[in-house]
Parts: sequence; structure tokens; C-alpha cells
Amino acid sequence: MTTTIRPPKLDRVLNGILMGPVFIGTGIVIALAATAPDASARVFLVMLGAVFVATGIWLTSRLPRVAVHLADDELRYDGFLVSWTLPRAGITAVLDDAWVEWRDTAGRERRRQIGLLTRAWEDDGTKFAPYWRWRREALLQVREWATGPDA
Repeated sequence: MTTTIRPPKLDRVLNGILMGPVFIGTGIVIALAATAPDASARVFLVMLGAVFVATGIWLTSRLPRVAVHLADDELRYDGFLVSWTLPRAGITAVLDDAWVEWRDTAGRERRRQIGLLTRAWEDDGTKFAPYWRWRREALLQVREWATGPDA
């Protein structure tokens, strides 16, 4: 059985409105700066703008898939930029700052951060606190899964 942890809908919508379009808009503005008559480094500005636009498109396309998947034998993180998988048996700790520590097959200690759940410790008691509380609850769910009876 797989459990999927996703941000609340409002969080996903706000990120969708802000992240991708902001990167795309910034890229377009940077690339347009290369058209100024006295612009130096035109090629650099166009390339930098293209990188921003490509990153915005990448973020926008990945946003619907951002989640933490807890399967019987592995943790899969589909993030904004990258995805990764860890074996459940190798996980040694899930820290409060959303870092997961595990041992690889060679016995080396490794760390990865669940970017979706960063700032999970922050609950400042303000009207914005509910936007952070879901992260804490999700982080505790990951920790319970990693150290639960089936681990």
C-alpha cells in the first residue's frame, strides 16, 4: 500500500501561480534586455533568459506531481526540481528540518532533504500558522512510517 502526501490545494495553487510564471517572466525580461542598443553581453543575457524560461516551464510541469510517496519498502520524493527514492530499510532518522538520514548499500551515511516539508518546525501562532502545520503533520507521518512496526 502506498501513502501519498501532497500540499494542500491552496498551497499548490499559489505555487503554480507564482513559481513557474515568475521564472518565465524573469527570463523574458532578461532576454529582452539583450535587445537594448547599448547592451553588452547580448548572448549571455539571451542564454540566461532561456535558462530562466526553461526552469519556469520545468517547475510548472512538475508542480502537479510534487509529493512524498510512502510505499511498503521505499520513500519516493517527487520534488519541484528533482525526484529521488530511498529504501525504507536504510533510513536511520527523519529529522525535524526535513532531512532524511540513511545508509547506502556500501554502509556510508547519507542525507537528503524533503524540500516539500522544509520549515515543518515553524508554527509562529500567527494567522499563517495553518500553512505550516500541514508540513509538521506530514513530517511526523514520514517519521512514523520510517520507524513503524513494518520498518
